[in-house]
Amino acid sequence: MGTGDYLDIYFVRHSITDWNLEKRYIGHTDRRVIKSQLTRLEDLKNTLDTIRFDSVYTSDLCRCLETLAYLQIPLKYCADTRLREINFGDWEGKTYQQLKDKQAYRNWIDNWEDNPIPNGESARQFKARIDRFLHECIQQQIGSALGVNKRILIMTHGGVIRYLISSYVTSVSFWEVAIKHGQAIRLTLKKQEGEWICSSLSAVPFQEKER
Repeated sequence: MGTGDYLDIYFVRHSITDWNLEKRYIGHTDRRVIKSQLTRLEDLKNTLDTIRFDSVYTSDLCRCLETLAYLQIPLKYCADTRLREINFGDWEGKTYQQLKDKQAYRNWIDNWEDNPIPNGESARQFKARIDRFLHECIQQQIGSALGVNKRILIMTHGGVIRYLISSYVTSVSFWEVAIKHGQAIRLTLKKQEGEWICSSLSAVPFQEKER
């Protein structure tokens, strides 16, 4: 990539759980993946096997740990609670049909950033912990060195990936970030005038048009 600081961050969304199939809200509830669904990750597994990662980070919830174990990345991982999905509080385990007539839920659907989840996590809290994680992660990888290229894998949840991608790609909103269970997105960050900016964004393993 030439001179300068670059980070290739591979965001992987965990494989599917029973609650995902049933379209239930699942945040901090620790559900296991459906083992029979893991074979759908074979193409991703083969692709990631060709990449030498410098660091691997993961949510501490078992659906992420089990997905990471299946991918067999030959590197010790760091589990971090800050990579958890948003805490859905009173809505954990509930479906849209069960919640659609509740005013607090309708307000949240209309504007999730300004309307907190009852007994759950606000958008401000959610964003702040993820921002802290990524800031520390970048500092650990780059430090004060110049001309560093690093590849990082982050195993996490849909909401976390949507937030981080939309934070760096101004043309994409939070809800426009599309990533299915067991899929990955590569975000390349370049340091320019002291700021980290998106250099490219692509799907993994299928390379689509970069943003």
